Amino acid sequence: MTTTLQDCHALDAQDPLAPLRDHFSLPAGVIYLDGNSLGVLPKAAAARVADVVAREWGTDLIKSWNTASWFDLPQRLGNQLAPLIGAGKDEVVCTDSTSINLYKVLSAALNIAREDSPARKRIVSERSNFPTDLYIAEGLCKERGLELVLVEPEEIAAALTSDVAVLMLTHVNYRTGAMHDMAAITAAAHAHGILCVWDLAHSAGAVP
Repeated sequence: MTTTLQDCHALDAQDPLAPLRDHFSLPAGVIYLDGNSLGVLPKAAAARVADVVAREWGTDLIKSWNTASWFDLPQRLGNQLAPLIGAGKDEVVCTDSTSINLYKVLSAALNIAREDSPARKRIVSERSNFPTDLYIAEGLCKERGLELVLVEPEEIAAALTSDVAVLMLTHVNYRTGAMHDMAAITAAAHAHGILCVWDLAHSAGAVP
């Protein structure tokens, strides 16, 4: 079956999500697919940022921690983002950047593994994992004298050996959109006494 340009236009005309494009500042004729690097600017964001800077920061100053509910922002934003990655209420909190959070979580996992099983000296990850995630893992391995083992997706199960401390994976591949079976892989890792660290940064919008 051949798909024609006319077929594509017909599908576009029936797309229930098409009106959402009007909520974003996007040049005419541009199809933007690089959201994993930088999302498109929502039209409402510019005015909201201006209000936060001029009123909440400029006028209300420190009072905004209470009057603008800055204290609760990490939890409130987390609850708004939770449905995008299949999480429940109060399971997500907004804190630092992905890289900083990964460093903290992976460090904590390695600390736990070191206390429970000092002989475990490896971090296993996917060769096509997001580059920054691998940089974080490489840095921690150098700092702690550990080994980073990179494998293909189909090799993950075989890599879950007794000398592995942490399995670090990204749920959805940032280039291909391929999605891991998180529950099955986590269960397999736990069965071998291995801790799991999952990066869900690219799962938003990809989880059914």
